[in-house]
Amino acid sequence: MVTLAPAAAGNWRDITRVKAAETQREWVADAAYYLCLSAYDGLWRSYAVQDDDGAVVGHVMWAVDTDDGSHWIGGLVIDAERQGQGLGRATVRALLDLWEREEPSLSGTAYREAALSVAPDNEGALGLYRSLGFVETGEQEDDEVVLRRPRS
Repeated sequence: MVTLAPAAAGNWRDITRVKAAETQREWVADAAYYLCLSAYDGLWRSYAVQDDDGAVVGHVMWAVDTDDGSHWIGGLVIDAERQGQGLGRATVRALLDLWEREEPSLSGTAYREAALSVAPDNEGALGLYRSLGFVETGEQEDDEVVLRRPRS
């Protein structure tokens, strides 16, 4: 349903055109911000989310926590025009599958656990992640609740 392609010279402009739904903008930044984090912060890796036709329909980024080796998901945005089609769910599954297949060759760290943080009032995102096996841990990252999912 989706493929993930590393952000690169050939797709970064398409990624910047991804816009969250108006109702989600309090919880997510613009995709261009996430691209800058990946390019200049030295931690995150940005990916274009592409549909079956190769069109960029979203953005996701990931990083490895250097303290505990967990693989973090961040900056997941599906374009407002394409929401409600299961693309967010498919993106998370594709990222988990990527780690299952490719790690530790991507980051140098074995994949053992996925993690993410969500605003406690973002009920849509919480429902999605819980349905994919993520569990709240009681931890907080800034003002967000942390959810984790062990490797399958």
